[in-house]
Amino acid sequence: MLIYSNNRKSKYHEVPIWKADRFMRLRGTADALMHKTDFRMKGEKNTLSGGYYEHVRRELQTLEAAQVAWLNKSLGPQIAEFKAMPHASDYGDSTPRSTTGARRAAREAGARRAAAQGKRRELIASIRSELLTAEGEINTAYCTANAALTRYGKASKFKVLDEEIPHFTAVFSAADYAKRLGIEEVVS
Repeated sequence: MLIYSNNRKSKYHEVPIWKADRFMRLRGTADALMHKTDFRMKGEKNTLSGGYYEHVRRELQTLEAAQVAWLNKSLGPQIAEFKAMPHASDYGDSTPRSTTGARRAAREAGARRAAAQGKRRELIASIRSELLTAEGEINTAYCTANAALTRYGKASKFKVLDEEIPHFTAVFSAADYAKRLGIEEVVS
């Protein structure tokens, strides 16, 4: 289930977190007694369906959309700065000149180039860590929800189920998100 934090200082004030539902077996048994879950043909196989599965699916989609919105908001300035930075080949000519002033200018240009490359690496590491953290949180939420749905499904039908339980998969991928923004080299 989705929970919004009351702590205004954390990022989770705007982004919901996933908390595992409790008493899934009891809920599954109660829903079975009230006939809220049933087998339906989906393609070639029988799957369990019901209101609770749709509720969990919608909450997971909301969680994923909130994470993407948070990434857009928090990474926006960093991505703009990253795109504005010149690449390593764009730092100019570094051929040594014969005069002392030219050599000093080349040394200073080399120092500026090294500082800019260091800042670029730090920015890449920061963006990568945010993207991978968000992807990990989403995948953890999906794994927790799928485990809870398995317990719920087994309790609602009073038998061992394997292929009949629907499993939800995350759509968000850090690599796809980076590719969509044009910063593929960050995640690669």
